[in-house]
Amino acid sequence: MENILKIIFSPIVFGLLFLAPLIAQSMTAAELQLFTLPNLLVGLVIGGTWGSVAHFRGSWLWIR
Repeated sequence: MENILKIIFSPIVFGLLFLAPLIAQSMTAAELQLFTLPNLLVGLVIGGTWGSVAHFRGSWLWIR
């Protein structure tokens, strides 16, 4: 049970399930588009990358 909770509340999952749609909707509201890629794909890349960095560094910010 503890492992399941650690996975659910991990930074990677937060980045993919919360930050990605937020980034995509923000880009859509600002009428931005990167080449011909869908905004959700851009959000998934940015959110997943940021979540992975936060997971391995242990911090969401660059300052530790």
